[in-house]
Amino acid sequence: MDQFNHSIIEKDIERLSKEIAEKKNLPEYKEVPERELIKQTLQPLVRQATSDKQQVTKKEEETKETVLPDYLKDSPPEIKLRVEKLVDLVFHQGIEKTIKEANQAGPFILDAFHDALTDKLYDELKKRNLI
Repeated sequence: MDQFNHSIIEKDIERLSKEIAEKKNLPEYKEVPERELIKQTLQPLVRQATSDKQQVTKKEEETKETVLPDYLKDSPPEIKLRVEKLVDLVFHQGIEKTIKEANQAGPFILDAFHDALTDKLYDELKKRNLI
């Protein structure tokens, strides 16, 4: 992954690394893997976007299901492309704005995006020695 020069993502990465460092100092998080700490740190942002969204009907929610990260390999190319574009968008518009956009795509895309972003940020934070 190339070094990012975008100020928005730099601020997000700095904030995330501080939150992760704070969590690592808490006894209940001492044994939690770093990748899981990133996921847990992103979770409130994802939840907030989900609770803010009121445009998805119950019918739409019932037809979509949450899946484990392995699902992407069997997903249609359109879904993979959508998730990849959202992950790329994070590095141009920031995490919070992109989460709102991912949320508009529905729970399936949002979950896929969350998993993919966790992996990307883990690699970037590790590379920068921030975790």
